[in-house]
Amino acid sequence: MSTEYRGIGYRRYVRDKTILRKKRISKAVYGLDWYKHDGQYSKGKIHCSCGLCKYGKKYGLPTIRDMRETSREKILLSDYRMI
Repeated sequence: MSTEYRGIGYRRYVRDKTILRKKRISKAVYGLDWYKHDGQYSKGKIHCSCGLCKYGKKYGLPTIRDMRETSREKILLSDYRMI
């Protein structure tokens, strides 16, 4: 069983692909470039982590997933009571 290693060209291609994806998201959401240099997009996040952007998490508000789950529970309880 041989181990195949990827070449430098492949790694560069994957890196460029992630850079373009994150840059496109940054321009679509914020309307500007988040970083000065393109290489910084491959390093990490492209979102803000301040208290204003994470308002629900900071103050313990329910997420959409939680709200959907509670509505499902209410529907199931109402269906159970009808029987």
